[in-house]
Amino acid sequence: MRPGDEFAGRYVLKEVIGAGRGGDVWLAHDTVVGQDVALKPERAEGDRETAVRQLLGEPRALAKFRDHPHVVTLFDVVTVPSGEDTGGDTGGGGETYWFVMEYVPGGGLDRQPPMSPGRVARIGAQLADALAALHQAGIVHCDVKPANVGLTRRGAAKLLDFGAAYRAGGGETITANGPYSFTPDYAAPELARGNVPRPASDVFCLAATLHALVTGSPPRGGEPPADGDGAGAAGEDQDRLTYWKAEQGVVEMDADALGPLHPVLGAMLRRDPGQRPDAAEAGRLLAAVAEHRTPAPDGRPAPPGGGRPRRRRRALIAAALGVGAAVVLSLVALPGDGDKPGDGRKGTRGSAGRQLPKDPSNGGTRALIGDPRTADVCALADADALDRFGESEVDVDYGNFDRCDVLVHPDDRSRIDVSVQVRRGSPPEASDPVRTIGGIAVREAPPKEGECGLLLSRDDAAGGSDRPRSTGGDMFVGVRVDVGHGTVAGGAAALCAVADTAARSAAEVLNRGPLPRRSPPYPAASLAWRSACALLDAEALSVVPGIRADVPEAGVAGWDCEWFSDVDDLEAEIAFFRDEPKSARNGRIVRLSGYDAVVEPEGNGEGTCTVFVPFREYGGRDAETAVEMLRLHVGGQRSSGELCHLATELAASASAKLRTR
Repeated sequence: MRPGDEFAGRYVLKEVIGAGRGGDVWLAHDTVVGQDVALKPERAEGDRETAVRQLLGEPRALAKFRDHPHVVTLFDVVTVPSGEDTGGDTGGGGETYWFVMEYVPGGGLDRQPPMSPGRVARIGAQLADALAALHQAGIVHCDVKPANVGLTRRGAAKLLDFGAAYRAGGGETITANGPYSFTPDYAAPELARGNVPRPASDVFCLAATLHALVTGSPPRGGEPPADGDGAGAAGEDQDRLTYWKAEQGVVEMDADALGPLHPVLGAMLRRDPGQRPDAAEAGRLLAAVAEHRTPAPDGRPAPPGGGRPRRRRRALIAAALGVGAAVVLSLVALPGDGDKPGDGRKGTRGSAGRQLPKDPSNGGTRALIGDPRTADVCALADADALDRFGESEVDVDYGNFDRCDVLVHPDDRSRIDVSVQVRRGSPPEASDPVRTIGGIAVREAPPKEGECGLLLSRDDAAGGSDRPRSTGGDMFVGVRVDVGHGTVAGGAAALCAVADTAARSAAEVLNRGPLPRRSPPYPAASLAWRSACALLDAEALSVVPGIRADVPEAGVAGWDCEWFSDVDDLEAEIAFFRDEPKSARNGRIVRLSGYDAVVEPEGNGEGTCTVFVPFREYGGRDAETAVEMLRLHVGGQRSSGELCHLATELAASASAKLRTR
C-alpha cells in the first residue's frame, strides 16, 4: 500500500499516521462523502471464530457511542483477505478487518508538549464524560493514556483505541490481549495485580494521563527507558520497578506543576478503588477547575455568585479537596434507657419545635438519652456554636439512625465533619477526666495518629451530694476529631478547638436533662423501628465459615450488629444506613427479594465487599431524595469474589426478612 492507492473502491491513501497491533494506520480521503478518515487494520488469525469474535468487540463497543462528542467515531468495517490489502507482503493467511474511523488530526497526545492545568482540566472533564457513558453501558476502557487521547481541530478531546476494553460483569476482554491489556505507567493498581477491571480503574488511568499532560510524565516517575537508551539489565530493572509501582499503587505527584488540579487528581489516584470518585463526579470536579472555580465539597461546580449547593458524597469530597477532618460525638446508651416509642412524653416545645425535657430537679432521675428511637440526637449537634470555625450546616440524612452531622467549612478547600453518635458502652476506666462541664466529665479519647479526641460522660462526683447518682440506664458521650487527607489551617490545635467547642455544646444540652424527643418522630414505615440484628439468624450466618453467631457486638436499638470468625479473619456486619440513592455506577446491581441491591467489591477497602439494599426512599433536606437502606459488609482474607458471594448471601437472607414485620 502506497500513498495515492485506492482502497476498497472509495478511500484514497494519503500517508501513514501511526502504527497499531495489526499494522500501519493510514490517513485516507473518503471520495464518497468527501472527508478524511483513519484506516486502522486488525488481523484475525488463529482460531477464526474466537479471533473474529474478540476482534469485533472493539467496533461493536465503539458503535454504542457513535453520537458521543468525546469518543472517536467508527464509520465502517471493511474486510479483506490478508495480503490482498498489502500487496502480499505479510503472509500468514487469515483476514484483515479495516476499521474506518474519524480522523483526529493531532493523533495521540503522547507527543505533545506539556499543557497548562486549566487546559488539561478541560480535556479531563470531556474524557470523564466519555468514560461515564462507557461505564453506564457496562464497558471499561482499561487503557486510558496520552497515546489514546486525541484532539479535534477545534480542540475537543476524543477517547481513542478501544482494543483493550472490558465488558464489566462479563467474562472476557473484548480483544485478545488478555489480562495484561493495560499500560503499567498509567494503570490502576487493581489492573496491574490482575484483578477484574472496574469503572474506578478508568478513573485512575485518566488521572495518571492528566498528570502526564501537565508535567510530561505519569505520576510514577516517568516512562521506562527505550531500547538503546538504558537498555539491557538497567532497562529490565526499570520495567520491573514500573510494574511494582503499578501493583502497589505508588503515586508521585508534582503538586507545584499541577496547581488547582492537584487535589482532584489526588482523589482520582487513590489506591482503594472504592474511595475514588466515579467518572461523572470526576468530570464535575475537573470542569470546576477548568472554569477557575473551586469544586464544591459534593463534587458539583460551585455556582457563579457564590451560592453553595448541598454537600454530599462526604468521604469522596474530603479526599477530592485534599483537606478534611471529622468530629465524631459518640453517645453511648445502655439497655433499658428510657422511653418506649409512642409513649407520649409531656413538656413544652422550644423555638425549633423540639420537645424540651422535664426539669430534672422536679423529682426523680431520667436517663440522659431515653429511647434512642425517639431521641433527637441532632439536639447535641449545634451548628451555631461551630460557626466561628466556618460556615456550618446540619446534615440529618447520612449514616445510621444513631448519628447526626454538622458540616463545617473553614474555607473553600477544607471541611470538618462533626458527627454526633449514640453508642453502647461505658466510660474508659483507666482515663481520668481532664475537666468537667457542669455534671459532664470530659476525657481524652485513646490517641490515634492524626486525631484529636474527647470523650464525655456523666460525672457522678460533680455537683455535690444533692446531685442524683447515675444509674445503669445512663449513657456515655464521646467527641472525636479525625484528620483526613491534608491539614486545616492551624493544624491539630485547630481541630482540637473544634472538638472542645462541640463537646462544650453537647455538654450544655446534657446538663439540662434528658435529650429532647424527635419532632416529628420517624414514620411508622422507617427502619428506625426495626432491628438490623434480627434480620440475620444463626442459620443465615452459617454461610460465613467459623462465624460465632451467638456472640454479636450489637449497637444501639439493634441498628447494627457485627460477628467475627476464627477462619481467615472473617467478619460480617449488618447495619442501617441513610444516604443518597445508590446506582449501577456504585457497583453491580443484583435483585434480592424485590430490592435492587448494589454490590460494591472493596466497598470498605481491600479485603472487603459491601452490599447496599435500598428499603425506603423519602424526601430529605432541601427536597433531595434520600434512602434508608441495609448495609451488609463482609471482610477477611478471602478473594474479592468470595467475599462478595458471602455478603450477597447474607443480604439475600436479610432482604427476605425485610418483607415481614
